[in-house]
Amino acid sequence: MDRKHLSFCYKWFDDYVRRVHCQDAEIEKNIDLKLRHTYRVCDNVTKIARSLDMKRDDLALAQALALFHDVGRFEQLRDFCSYNDAITADHALLGLKVINRSKVLSGLPKRERNIIRKSIWHHNKYQIPITEKADVVLFSRLIRDADKLDILGIVAEHFEKRDQHPNPALDFGLTDELGLSPEAVSDILQGKMVRIAALKTLGDMHLMYLSWIFDIHFPITLACIKEKHYLERLLADLPIEPDIIQVRDFLQAYLEKRSLISI
Repeated sequence: MDRKHLSFCYKWFDDYVRRVHCQDAEIEKNIDLKLRHTYRVCDNVTKIARSLDMKRDDLALAQALALFHDVGRFEQLRDFCSYNDAITADHALLGLKVINRSKVLSGLPKRERNIIRKSIWHHNKYQIPITEKADVVLFSRLIRDADKLDILGIVAEHFEKRDQHPNPALDFGLTDELGLSPEAVSDILQGKMVRIAALKTLGDMHLMYLSWIFDIHFPITLACIKEKHYLERLLADLPIEPDIIQVRDFLQAYLEKRSLISI
């Protein structure tokens, strides 16, 4: 993708988002939150791609992917008032429908259209299929790292300020307690991401976000997670119990080991 087409993508995105508004102040607040998230993910993906010495045209493609990855969130929020795909619709699928309907990718070569569409589809799934081609896997990993890195910052701040500035859309309707489900604890201690379907409490939600480190692919993303102390911040509210101590020690050891391997 050349810079000219990337500029076209940015203009289309800005025009699209300006048309998606709601009179409900709470929903409008979350539309703005998602817009700011998108631009930070663009920054993240640029930083990660440059750390890999990605060629200029592929860097532009990665930036366009970051711009479009959550485009389905805007209509999801407007129509369902929720971020929860399980009770609304898969926001990746919603995004692909928006993109296909608009034909914003029509001027791109087939390879680039395919990478953007497949990477959007994969960005919120539990894992990338092992059958995918190498270029789709690379861009899918890029967007997954960039996306997770920013969401970890959003949710860490949400939990830290939740009492003063509640945002029900970020709580997914979970019970307002910090107890942990055995299934969520077990997943982490096996080095597996906690699935959304397993969440029963806000404590479980903390564990789900913490478990995302098992799906981080690039050294620079790991370095940012350590620098911003996301593990410590997401663990801070949880009660000091044997399960929490075990989870904390496991996650910290995993992060240290991955960091050493990445040097």
